[in-house]
Amino acid sequence: MLSQYKGSESDIRSAEHGLKSSIAWSWDIKHHKLEVDHQALGDLLHSKLPDITGNVILSCLDYKDQSRFIDLIKQACRNQEALTYACCMTLDGDQCCYANFSFSGETSLTVTGHITPLLYFSVSTALFNEFFQQLFENPHHGVLLLDATKSILASNTYFLNHTGYSARQLLNKPIHELDSDKHSDDFHHGIWQDVESKGYWSGVVLITQQDGKTIPQDLTLQKVSFGGVCYYLCYYLDLSKNLYRVADVELGGVELLTQLPTEAQFTQLVAKRWMNDQEDTISMVVAFVPKFNQVDDFEIKSSLSEHLARNRVAQLVGYIGNNHFVACLECAKTDSPNQVRVIHQTIRKFFSLLNQSAGKVIHKAILRGKVGVSVLGHDTYNPKLLVSHAVQALLEQNANSRGQITFYHGAIHKEVLRRKELEEWATKLIRSQSVEVYYQPIVDVKTWDVVKFEALSRFKGPNGKILNTQEMVTIAEDLDLVSDLDWCVGKKALEELADIQARFGQSLGVTINRSLNTKLDVDEVLQSAESLIYQYAKTPDLVTIELTESAYFDSESRQSALIRNIRRKGVSIAIDDFGTGYSSFSYLSDSNFDLLKIDREFVVDIKVGSHKYFIVKMITELAHTLSVKVVAEGVETRHELEVLCGLGVDFIQGYFFSKPLPLDELEKAWGYYDKLEDFLSRTSSMRRVGILSITQTHVPTLSPRDTLEQAQMLFDSGHFDLRVVPIIDGQSCLGVVGRKELNYHITPTLGTKLETTRDLTLAKKRLNQVMQPDVYKISYQTKLIEISDLIRSGIKLPWIVENELGEYLGIVTTQDVLNYFASLR
Repeated sequence: MLSQYKGSESDIRSAEHGLKSSIAWSWDIKHHKLEVDHQALGDLLHSKLPDITGNVILSCLDYKDQSRFIDLIKQACRNQEALTYACCMTLDGDQCCYANFSFSGETSLTVTGHITPLLYFSVSTALFNEFFQQLFENPHHGVLLLDATKSILASNTYFLNHTGYSARQLLNKPIHELDSDKHSDDFHHGIWQDVESKGYWSGVVLITQQDGKTIPQDLTLQKVSFGGVCYYLCYYLDLSKNLYRVADVELGGVELLTQLPTEAQFTQLVAKRWMNDQEDTISMVVAFVPKFNQVDDFEIKSSLSEHLARNRVAQLVGYIGNNHFVACLECAKTDSPNQVRVIHQTIRKFFSLLNQSAGKVIHKAILRGKVGVSVLGHDTYNPKLLVSHAVQALLEQNANSRGQITFYHGAIHKEVLRRKELEEWATKLIRSQSVEVYYQPIVDVKTWDVVKFEALSRFKGPNGKILNTQEMVTIAEDLDLVSDLDWCVGKKALEELADIQARFGQSLGVTINRSLNTKLDVDEVLQSAESLIYQYAKTPDLVTIELTESAYFDSESRQSALIRNIRRKGVSIAIDDFGTGYSSFSYLSDSNFDLLKIDREFVVDIKVGSHKYFIVKMITELAHTLSVKVVAEGVETRHELEVLCGLGVDFIQGYFFSKPLPLDELEKAWGYYDKLEDFLSRTSSMRRVGILSITQTHVPTLSPRDTLEQAQMLFDSGHFDLRVVPIIDGQSCLGVVGRKELNYHITPTLGTKLETTRDLTLAKKRLNQVMQPDVYKISYQTKLIEISDLIRSGIKLPWIVENELGEYLGIVTTQDVLNYFASLR
């Protein structure tokens, strides 16, 4: 027997699809009889078969093959499974046919199948069978037999065991499907050119196992002819246990031990990628030399290569010999000074992922080694020089700098060194809890007095000067020290709150931050915040905890219960940076929060009628509907304050009132009074009580070219509680259409069985023909206290609210005014 395998009947048919000929047969278990068309079988085998009544096929097999064949038939019948069996058949005239039997158990008593002749021989059958079995089923080489189309006809047990394939999977499979994608198409094409011209090829190749893993094989490929038919014999020797034989051996642009592109191939791939690259990315090459404990540690080097090839940060990886590995990385291109940080983060992430997957041994080897980097567009504009520059930077690294990154470009290297110094300084200050705490006042717009302070971190450098806070906080996040930083600042602020209250009033509160952008679970962050309050807050009812990076919060989980536990102590909970991630909206409906902060991104240069304006208005209205207070942060100008007050925010924080101050200068926090008095004295300053606070800005509108029928559909849709609909042309409101106009022009018979042609004609009337054009236009700067005078003067509602340019902002209806007067009671 050469091979056998299990599979479904459909699998067997598909495996045999494309063979030149076969014939069906069946086996009757009960009568121990094999049925086949005697004449057709003889024609198929080109032989005169024995003239016997039954089991003519078995008569062509030797005793060993008969016994094994019958056992497999019984197994297929018993398990109703599909099997194959290949063996030699003895024919007349010393002819021999190597044939494949495929069959499956149809019932418990019947097996059906096909017989397919594969090879014909003219020798002594017994002798050839013994010889062929020993040659093919040898225990030291994998053997594949290919037909003239280079498809697999047979495979021996050694090959199956070492690659994980089954005979069924390999039957009729094109040999090129076993090729590894490590080698180029030209490499494989060259092999077959040699075979066709010389009759053979010998060398080391990489093939793909059934599990997808690539392994090195010593291959001898030979072309043979038999009976005028061309075949190919492939002899494989597995080298995966003898990696020293392929170390630093290059073949087809691949170093065989690491199975990574060589220097020339890697450089070519980098250049090709650069030609197709996007202009918004920066490419760089990282070269590194791990220092292994053993010089010839082939297994570790091979393992490192596997993890390197799977690293999702690297666009390309390679091995350039002498233990030098290279990787091509890409990062976003920015015009800001943060470019070096982005480059550094990308390299850090690359090594972090590599170390996590590869394990401690490889991680320590990389730390003991050297790393060099070349950045395209900084130290060279030629992608073909990236490798040599990265290696040169690596070689110039002194022995005391092992584990550090050396850049070929001097300016980048200096900046990286500066950042490393800042990282060490930030770590020292946070670990020793030496971070300074500054306080920025938060002002209530009802009383215009300070009600609380937000505690903010400040880092003093070795020279005593305050360092860039945003950069230091970013470094803390990159180092995953932000939780420690929050604890340090929160602890100091809670301890100093008593001093603040003693000096400036017992009702003053403090806000402390807890970032969710950390490797800690959100649950751990919340538990840490609760512990902080328990240990250091003497008046928890005057403490607010801001949860920054709120996109990490999951209101569906047990985190909501942890939030409620903190709030039961009297602590207020705020969402910071609200609006920068719209997933934040889902949190509010669960009533887990007391305040939300409008991010400065939506405050800077906010103008009435702008996108920012309507976003802030929508957020504020939603929050107030759910009894959540709104804080606008980053307010610096009179105009920003004016617009935000008009939108009804509850608290204001920003440089308009005060910059963050140290504890010993906190009395300066009330230095905004003169500026505030000037602000309040201006005509349009009391925007909080302006007409926009009761204006409907999201009412659906129609155009003058729309029809009465469309207007009626809008009123009858039930999606909106409409009194009137504004008619808008461009940015201007031309008038309104209400129920009154609809009832006047549209007859009750429209849309019924009594509908007439006149009804349809009226329904098609355009709105500019029927709208109420003399609607009153009112400035968005109108104060609410002026409403009474407007009504007394006989100005009818609705009113259209416009900005300075006469552009439509919204509509005020009778119901809106009634709701306003009702709220004054």
